[in-house]
Amino acid sequence: MDRSRWVSPLAVQIGVVLVLFAAALGTLWYTSTAVVEREQRRARANERLKEASDQLDVQGRDALAGIRRFPDFMDADDWTALDRRLSQEAERIQHRFPGLEAGYYVPSRPERPFLPALPNEVREASDSGEAATAPRNLYDYVDTQVDAAFRKRHDLSVVEDVPPYTIAIRTAPVRVNDRVVAATWTMTRLVDPIYIDQSARGYRWFAGLALTGILGSLALTVRLARTVRRQGEERERLRTELRRSERLAALGKLLAGVAHEVRNPLAGIRSITQLWRRGLGMGEEGFDHLIDEVDRLEGIVSRLLQFSRADAQDLTPGDLNSVAVEAARLAEDRAREQGVHVELDLEPGLPPVDMAPPALVQVFRNLTTNALQVMPKGGLLRVETRRDLARGTVAATVSDEGPGLSTEALAHLFEPFFTTKAEGTGLGLAIAREIALAHRGDLSAENRPAGGAAFTLTLPIAPNGASKGDRG
Repeated sequence: MDRSRWVSPLAVQIGVVLVLFAAALGTLWYTSTAVVEREQRRARANERLKEASDQLDVQGRDALAGIRRFPDFMDADDWTALDRRLSQEAERIQHRFPGLEAGYYVPSRPERPFLPALPNEVREASDSGEAATAPRNLYDYVDTQVDAAFRKRHDLSVVEDVPPYTIAIRTAPVRVNDRVVAATWTMTRLVDPIYIDQSARGYRWFAGLALTGILGSLALTVRLARTVRRQGEERERLRTELRRSERLAALGKLLAGVAHEVRNPLAGIRSITQLWRRGLGMGEEGFDHLIDEVDRLEGIVSRLLQFSRADAQDLTPGDLNSVAVEAARLAEDRAREQGVHVELDLEPGLPPVDMAPPALVQVFRNLTTNALQVMPKGGLLRVETRRDLARGTVAATVSDEGPGLSTEALAHLFEPFFTTKAEGTGLGLAIAREIALAHRGDLSAENRPAGGAAFTLTLPIAPNGASKGDRG
């Protein structure tokens, strides 16, 4: 039974996260649009209510001017005629503004102040003798608002949620000769009950979708972080394997170079001993030649030891600027003899890097020595340091004004025993790069646009080093 756990591709995970986030954004857009639309609808409703209220006032004012006060009371016929006329005016307004209800409030007839009567008012007994009543819900607000407008003698507007409705009511007093004789009321339902149910269902669906999207996004983000971390570990493992393979390949070339380099002094020693065996060449010159060949062998062995011990260093956090300053100081005497100016351009407050200072001094000495060798008639040797917080690295660059590097040199520059110098061993840059790799960094070379070559040593910032560098 295959117990291997199926892992969805990274692209699929990212796609799911994007879809869920898009759903959440869509929900946010839909909700905000609905809110804006609702407010616009309320504003339009208020405008319609005001317009209808003004027309009620104009159309009913003449009829209301005929209301007589004590002691000349109006009889039942007068009230019936007034009720008929005001009801016609209210009906005309309702035809003109569909979806709107309107009427008059005349408190001087306390037994039936609304003209026409409200739907929920207790009506006169029908032929069967039963009183017809409507539920008192919406019109309770109408009663309260219109009475308040009459008593306070100014217009009132209110929006109320009366489940399952949302209603907007406008009431205004009617003045005849500066005397408030009645009030008008207009009302509209802002949201239809069916629409409310659909809207509520839509909100619930979208809210659920958004919540699912957010929770799913969080879960997938955690999973994505784990995937990225796992891929980072795998990448580091592959990098280590690649470095090991490169070292094995370099070792093969190293052995070939050692064989070639050692063969020449051994041949010289053999020739000298053969001459001595025949009784020839026993003078000082022969001894000097023999010592030169032995020194040459010793030099090769010493550099090979440096190469082999490049990664056997104890690394501790340190300041790369101090190493650069030390390397520049060591190069000053020879530079002065050659008329080369040494310039330091060090970025202050560099974050610390894990290093073995003596090994890094060796790297800088190899680079400055090479730079001085290509400027025998003077020039500028520049050492600069920079930080790259985005990559989490610190870089040190040694540049010269020499002839630059050929294409072949750039391709094989860091291979052991590759050299373009007649007396070079070809181990200096190879050792420098091995030291850089042992510091989990890298050493690269390029030609400068203005002429000359530049070698850049890049090292990772030590853990927690970025914050220290910022404070420094």
